[in-house]
Amino acid sequence: MKILNPILPVMEDILGNLTELQAMGKITTQTIDYVPLQWFESERNILRKTSKSGREVAFRLLKEGQRLKHDDVVFISENLVIAIEIVPSEVIVLSPKTLPEMARACYEIGNKHSPLFLDGDEVTLPYDKPMFEWLAAAGFNPVRAERRLSQALRANSAQGHGHSHSHDHHGYHHHGDGNWHKH
Repeated sequence: MKILNPILPVMEDILGNLTELQAMGKITTQTIDYVPLQWFESERNILRKTSKSGREVAFRLLKEGQRLKHDDVVFISENLVIAIEIVPSEVIVLSPKTLPEMARACYEIGNKHSPLFLDGDEVTLPYDKPMFEWLAAAGFNPVRAERRLSQALRANSAQGHGHSHSHDHHGYHHHGDGNWHKH
């Protein structure tokens, strides 16, 4: 029996950025095979995907804060490098002119539980027609574009992770869903 598509070991670590590893001489003549991911898949801890050349690749990234980004390298051998490609997607781009405008935009978007991304001085978020229309009506001058979403603001996690605090909230607590509860 000939195995046409051997399964690689499970990827558990991000070895570095493609450009940096090339500059350090760790990646030279190897073939680079990309694993395309949608922005929301880069947030998952356990994932199975197929690379552009047809290799099955499994990920198990369980370290806190470990997220796949564009050009992350997850495998290096003598002949092969496996890197991540975050596929561009349709987004809303905001270019706040002042810090108060930036704060208001992020606060309002956060209240609607949409994931936020920073791209230089711009705020980006996945395209959603009602959100786009609301932002336009609120005077934020949104622009529709196509970009890679890869620098998520962690405080606004779409997955709603809870956090422990040592200070007293007078019996109220939250489950990471943005709502305070008292049992």
